[in-house]
Amino acid sequence: MTPNGVFVIGAGGHGKVVISTLQERGVEVLGVFDDDVAKRGGRLLGVPILGGLDLLPEYADRGRFILAIGNNDHRARLAERLSWLGWATAVHPAAYVHPSARLEAGVVVFAGAVVQPETVVGVHSIVNTGATVDHDCEIGSYVHLAPGVHLAGGVTVGSRAMLGVGASVIPGVRIGEGAVVGAGSLVLRDVPPGETVAGVPAKPLKDRGAYG
Repeated sequence: MTPNGVFVIGAGGHGKVVISTLQERGVEVLGVFDDDVAKRGGRLLGVPILGGLDLLPEYADRGRFILAIGNNDHRARLAERLSWLGWATAVHPAAYVHPSARLEAGVVVFAGAVVQPETVVGVHSIVNTGATVDHDCEIGSYVHLAPGVHLAGGVTVGSRAMLGVGASVIPGVRIGEGAVVGAGSLVLRDVPPGETVAGVPAKPLKDRGAYG
């Protein structure tokens, strides 16, 4: 094994996309870790599932790591618990990230995504397949922009916010920490921290339901 390779934490569907992104980039994926005992000894896109997270200290100096966990809160807890690991970023070769944009440690940007000038994406955030982030956006830590999300210029997204598939946000809007924007929603005004909104235009939901 080589220190230039990357280990993936999480052997679910999101892990498949992270692995494929790394492989398309020509990065060697050295192995996968997952606490699901049933998955141990198997393979994910040809990459061996080495075992649970208890094995991480043995591998910490053999490569960098990426969290392949779609749930924001779970991803944040693991990142804080495993802060001693060296984190990599992963940008698919079919994505576009402007040179002036800044991607913090652990960020993943999948195929077809676009990150425009002077945008900042915080640690361990996900810019999923086909999502677009226009100029001067500020994306907090542990955010998930689902496939097909579109953020216009100057949008701010607080840490741990979740924007569902195909959601759109007009220029200058602020999405609060931990907020949830339902799939297909059009956000025309600020969303307070922790609030769930959905619809066209997006309005608050009393019951988070499937979005919570």
